Amino acid sequence: PKDTHQRSERKPAGFSIPSADTNNRFAPPSTRPTTSASPSTMSDPKKINVAMMTSGGLAPCLSSSIAHLTAYWAEALRSGKISSLTIRMYKDGYKGVLIGDSFLVPEEEWDACAALQDLGGSPIGNSRVKLTNVKDCVARGYVKEGETALETAAQQLIKDEINVLHTIGGDDTNTQAAELSKYILEKHGGKVVVVGMPKTIDNDVFPIRQTFGADTAATQGALYFENVVSESTANPRMLILHEVMGRDC
Repeated sequence: PKDTHQRSERKPAGFSIPSADTNNRFAPPSTRPTTSASPSTMSDPKKINVAMMTSGGLAPCLSSSIAHLTAYWAEALRSGKISSLTIRMYKDGYKGVLIGDSFLVPEEEWDACAALQDLGGSPIGNSRVKLTNVKDCVARGYVKEGETALETAAQQLIKDEINVLHTIGGDDTNTQAAELSKYILEKHGGKVVVVGMPKTIDNDVFPIRQTFGADTAATQGALYFENVVSESTANPRMLILHEVMGRDC
């Protein structure tokens, strides 16, 4: 099921159009994005190349998050906040970033992405690849022997001329996003803004009070339990085990 929270017109926590003003980097943690932006590295802050990826465990808001972000950036272009825009999707989470597997969404299809609000799953795929687990990345063939996943990811983002990367995921995904942001800032002068979007049924992304997906998962889990628990009264030899995931819901 889709996450009803995604229908809100509110922007994702800590999200704003990148500009030469970097004061937002000193905002409280609850409003500060995971960012490695540097005004000196963005030749024209109004020309924005945006990329998105979904990663980590499944949650009922992946497609909806993509629809919401696409609509937000399209509106930013149409309202004149930015002068040009491209939207790129990396397939299968960090795997797509590492191997350069991505595609551009044509401008004439941006509005059609609104249909994703009513779909589950992720149209661009998911994975649990961790950039800090170099051994695993090498074993899977995503990174060459002797290279680091962080450098490979950074080089791909720079090659694709990405200004803003939205990492739609949970605790692990956004922890990796923070590592990538820090690495790009230290090694490449902060050429990419990395914005972590808190998606997880676990509701464990500090300091976000309510992550996308958690409410729908809890509500649907309770509904399922309500519908199935009475079945145990029909047969004294029946045993029903109802497992619910989400460590902090």
